[in-house]
Amino acid sequence: MLKNSNIAILILVFPLFLFCKERDHKYTKILTYQPSSDSAAIHTGLDLLIQNNFKIIKKKKIAIVCNDGSFDRNGSHILDILTDRKDLQLVSIIQVVEKVYSSESSGMVIVADSIKPVKNVTISPFQPTVFRKDLNGANLILIDLQNIGIRYENTLNVLISLMNLSAKTRIPLVFLDRPNPVTASITEGPLAVNSNLVPDARIPWRYGLTFGELALLINEESWIPGKKGARLFLVPMVNYERSLWFDQTGLPWGIPLDEIYTIEMLLSYCTTCFFKYSNISNGQSSFFPYEVGGAPWISGPVIIEMLNQQELSGVEFSLATFVPGSKKNVLTSTQYIGQECTGIRINIMNRKIYQTSQTGSYLLGIIAQLYPRHFCWVDPSEIDQLFGDSIYRVMVDTGRNLKQLYPIWISDMTDFQKLRQKYRLYDDN
Repeated sequence: MLKNSNIAILILVFPLFLFCKERDHKYTKILTYQPSSDSAAIHTGLDLLIQNNFKIIKKKKIAIVCNDGSFDRNGSHILDILTDRKDLQLVSIIQVVEKVYSSESSGMVIVADSIKPVKNVTISPFQPTVFRKDLNGANLILIDLQNIGIRYENTLNVLISLMNLSAKTRIPLVFLDRPNPVTASITEGPLAVNSNLVPDARIPWRYGLTFGELALLINEESWIPGKKGARLFLVPMVNYERSLWFDQTGLPWGIPLDEIYTIEMLLSYCTTCFFKYSNISNGQSSFFPYEVGGAPWISGPVIIEMLNQQELSGVEFSLATFVPGSKKNVLTSTQYIGQECTGIRINIMNRKIYQTSQTGSYLLGIIAQLYPRHFCWVDPSEIDQLFGDSIYRVMVDTGRNLKQLYPIWISDMTDFQKLRQKYRLYDDN
């Protein structure tokens, strides 16, 4: 005879499968919905949830995990859509905010004043580890997070933490998939473990999957510690092609980062993330945010001459002078606030062949090698974690040719590419 807790789980989960086709993996259910029209437009997981009248979450006590990009295709945010519904009980809201240079150790904070108060609903800070008490009694967690397509982002840490929680408590996760803004067809860069919560997970800088596909991979490959994976229910998109960039999807712009308005700016951000644990500025809150690299002690022409000799793919460089923080007040720590910096500006000419990891790591490395008296690592252990080991930092510090690294990164990618093929939910165009 089933224990009461097991009966409760069955009662909770059974309605999820009454209204859709399903495809099963070991730990994950793929819930395939059809849109309410024959339109060829892309429908996100949230769009399909709406068009199917929220059937899979009705009469549940729900915790919503979302961010600034959790819009439906008409531009309405998930919180505005679900907050006032009478056929479900919203008990917890967790809003994930990308704060790249946050002073908080987690980098994940709640923007309480951006969410209107809701009676009997908790709005609390999201910490690196989520506990059951943070859910305020929820018996289902609805996840709708727009990611940015690289390993270095808070949404991935959030996802891993929630999957760990589900694996331990058996609380279902309903995951609404969204496009990868920098395409789900390109992989690049070094492999590294993103979180100590999944010590076996080596993920590339650009992993070439949608966020839902990545969640599926993590769950099915048993990267979540314990005997069972997360209780994951994944709602894929309809009419999505993995080679699309976000600005080709027809969806409202919802990249959850400040000062990012185009794909080229997003790719520049993915490039200059490598500067974070050094004393190089990427122009945060200047008039060229994330598109520049420099410092008060750098000579731009010298750097450009070095870069032009390398023939990096899909990019050109120009001289730049910028002042971090000159555009608006900066609330988090960054480099050289109010000081004039010189350096280079990244001009992406061909997004299809541009390599963010190669350009970012090379630019950081040659600045360090040209200016050894001025350059320093802010936190060597963090830069090692970013690259997966200490080899990059050691090569920079010893003046070695960084191009020797890139064939190694490509070779390391082979196993991940094979793994990635098993969890592709969408076709190329």
